Amino acid sequence: MVLSNLEKKILEQSYSIIQQINRLSSLADSELMMTVLDYKPATADIISLGSKPEQNMEKIRNYAQQIGLHLAVSNYKYIVNSPRGIFREIPLDNPRLGKIILAFSKSKDKAKKGTDYYHKKMLNSRYGYKFGKLMGYPECCLRFGNYLNNDNNDSNNFGFKNPAVESLKNSKHFAWQLNVFTISLLSHYPCSLTCKKSIKYVDKIFSCFDYIDKERSLFLKNYLTEPASLYWTCADRILLYGDFQQHTLGTGEIKYSKIEPIITSNTYYQEVDKKNISQWQNIAKVLQQGNKLIVTDDLCSIYLNKEKIFEIKKNNKYIPVLVKPDILPRYKKSGNTL
Repeated sequence: MVLSNLEKKILEQSYSIIQQINRLSSLADSELMMTVLDYKPATADIISLGSKPEQNMEKIRNYAQQIGLHLAVSNYKYIVNSPRGIFREIPLDNPRLGKIILAFSKSKDKAKKGTDYYHKKMLNSRYGYKFGKLMGYPECCLRFGNYLNNDNNDSNNFGFKNPAVESLKNSKHFAWQLNVFTISLLSHYPCSLTCKKSIKYVDKIFSCFDYIDKERSLFLKNYLTEPASLYWTCADRILLYGDFQQHTLGTGEIKYSKIEPIITSNTYYQEVDKKNISQWQNIAKVLQQGNKLIVTDDLCSIYLNKEKIFEIKKNNKYIPVLVKPDILPRYKKSGNTL
């Protein structure tokens, strides 16, 4: 996807400021970039700014103004308890650590609606569609979001407790651009792992990074294509690097030489199941001792060469899954490097 001369100029003028906002807020630089370029009307997220958020807020607001964006801030801090977004509201001046909703848009009204809809969608599922529409999500993924609301309490629908798995269940193949199991460049969960409109969005992001920050582009592409992911939740997974063989989408085996545990529920959410965290951390330790992992619908088994050194029964075929994209960039298929 080719950038116009105007888009290149905007990136040159705004990218260093976008990075400053990212450092202060941890808000995705790719989302800010797409908003500045008018590729999406607004961006919003819930983030941690410490016990005294006002110290950074004015800096963030000033940086946003420099690149033509309005900043809106929620009226509360939130204690976020689970992947489902269950929370408790506390006043902004409360010294307890909590999360704050920030929204950016070239429209002051849309920025304000961004914080408002984000808050309301955690209380009432019907605002999820309004929020996604405001953020510029594809219509197919908005409809998928309605499914994730799980208003019928379908026991086979993980919903927003584990939306990546629902994307996988809705897929026959897995495009590298939509690797929500490692480091997603989407702020929404795609209706499938081959959603054309979501892929187009990610391709636009890479067109920008290829032009303005080649090093970051290379890092992200490698992260999206190289590891397999042993995946429990959006905050808990173990990346494995090696020779991966897919059995089905969600199961397979890998002879690995390196692992990267990313088990962060205990830092991302204020209330977690400590038993699960302990079990996943133990699996990471055993993986360090082995060199092969096999995941089936029923079992996770770890081997050192031909000797099985660990096995655990899965309570659900999708918890965890072992996944890696099966649709890769042309340079990966040919064996070339970037």
